[in-house]
Amino acid sequence: MALLEVRDLVVSYGKIRAVKGISFDVEEGQIVCLIGTNGAGKTTTLRTLSGLIRPAKGSISFDGTALTSVPAHKIVSLGMAHSPEGRRIFPRMTVEENLRLGAYSRRDKETDDDLRKVFDLFPVLAERRSQPAGTFSGGEQQMLAMGRAMMSRPRLLLLDEPSMGLSPLMMKKIMSTVADLRAGGTTILLVEQNAQAALKLADVGYVLEVGKIVLSGTGPELLTSDEVRKAYLGED
Repeated sequence: MALLEVRDLVVSYGKIRAVKGISFDVEEGQIVCLIGTNGAGKTTTLRTLSGLIRPAKGSISFDGTALTSVPAHKIVSLGMAHSPEGRRIFPRMTVEENLRLGAYSRRDKETDDDLRKVFDLFPVLAERRSQPAGTFSGGEQQMLAMGRAMMSRPRLLLLDEPSMGLSPLMMKKIMSTVADLRAGGTTILLVEQNAQAALKLADVGYVLEVGKIVLSGTGPELLTSDEVRKAYLGED
């Protein structure tokens, strides 16, 4: 049984079907990526998995638990965390306050240990832990959003467009951190417009077009696919 199993998922906004019956699995320990252009349904899929949107049809199972009617805060408690598109940090709160909010659902006493792990992962957050988060650059805010999600100790981390708007150097740092997180035992479902960067990391990739999965394979297979190279990597 896969850690995450999605079957025939349909998501609608009113009469518009944004996701049209997709199915995929995420095995424990993998990086799985969803790639596609704007409007393909990638972000909608992640928002549905994390309980922010209710599906019209289909099933979502996380570690054997059906999620389609579980509220978002309980999904976090089950071990799935979402680092959203646009980061969604709290700009007037300090870095440390933002991070500690990520652990709000936990009842154990080990959050300080996890805070230290986040600071080890992103030293700039440690250096500026008392600074308002709104003063950070885009790349630093992305580190904060990822760190906040990690504070819930997720088994599965949903990352939505972590490289969006970042410099090439900062994008490389974020993608390197994604690889480090997987090496540390976190399973990752990655939504990313930078198809090349995502597929270099991914064990498995799925290509979404207008709400449907049109292609799937291993990361290396999709990187060498003529269809993917023409449509998403800018190669002839």
